[in-house]
Amino acid sequence: MKADRWLSNGNATFTADDHAPDGVLAISKGPVDVKGLTFRDGTIEFDMYMPDHGILGIRLRVQNRDSAEALFFRPQKDCNASPDCMQYMPLEHGAYEWDLFPEYQSSAPIRTLSWNHFRIVVMGRTMRIYVNRSSKPTLSVDHMEGGALSGGLTFGGPAKYANLVITPAKPSSAAAQTVPERKDGFLRHWKISTASVLASVHDPKLDAPMGVQPPYALMPPDGKAWKAITAETKGLVNFSHEVGSAKDGSVISLAWAKTTLVSNKAQSKKVQIGWVREIWVYVNGTLVFSDRNIEGLPAAKAADGRISLENGTFLLPLEKGKNEIAIALDDNLPGNTQHYGWGMELKLKDSTGISLETEKLGGQ
Repeated sequence: MKADRWLSNGNATFTADDHAPDGVLAISKGPVDVKGLTFRDGTIEFDMYMPDHGILGIRLRVQNRDSAEALFFRPQKDCNASPDCMQYMPLEHGAYEWDLFPEYQSSAPIRTLSWNHFRIVVMGRTMRIYVNRSSKPTLSVDHMEGGALSGGLTFGGPAKYANLVITPAKPSSAAAQTVPERKDGFLRHWKISTASVLASVHDPKLDAPMGVQPPYALMPPDGKAWKAITAETKGLVNFSHEVGSAKDGSVISLAWAKTTLVSNKAQSKKVQIGWVREIWVYVNGTLVFSDRNIEGLPAAKAADGRISLENGTFLLPLEKGKNEIAIALDDNLPGNTQHYGWGMELKLKDSTGISLETEKLGGQ
């Protein structure tokens, strides 16, 4: 914990106290990097003097300021009873995707205005976080979704850090295991378009700019504007990862996703849908569902504007034969200087008699 082992921009001081005679790193604000470190798998242990407010954390497997795996803390009066005290999320294209991974947030036995001990164990795509020497992990991440398996290590403030020990895991000769694709009703195979700027109009009830419904006829034609993607582990179509977001928080980005379902007869299927922020769903060119899930506004759904299959349900009207499902999504977040995560997940409650053009869905 000496200055020559760290890269800072004048936002850090190095001292010693009774808790850590080998040195204390005090960060006033923003990131400080461990110099010359590439971390892949292993254990990261440290003590943190936790403030009583704000949002701060560490980043690991850092590629640059816009790409890393992130562990965030939201210190508050009683973290042990606060479901969002600690959370894992990817940082991609400069956007923290806290709203796309609510399953990876947790309460934690953290004491504010006091020292706390953390042990982070990383192996492949898994991460376990132990707080204050608990024998059981406070937070378990079964599949980190960031783009890299190794990178730098960055600490954030305002906070103090001490007694940092990094222990690399021993190299393993075991072959990497491929996660089998889940057959659970989620639509996982899509084509996704590049992003464009969506016009907005002021909504007097919300007192905020809302995206203008994009006409189906203006969906980009087949070609270079589209790429084939597979949804992430839990069925998430992650627009943040695939498309990115505008750096200016006042700019609304729009992108499309589409897939084709084949039905053995004319029928309607109930679907659950989770999304952030504004969404329009077309079936064979006809609008069948639209809604908003915008954090900080009355337009937010359950889970405080986070993505959840409880965000919405509707009937998917299918003709016999091929049916095109086209979804327009935007990242509108009024009043913010930056964008966070945006994405969607769509699940058939019953996929009997339904298939993709190329393969069967779960439940058959």
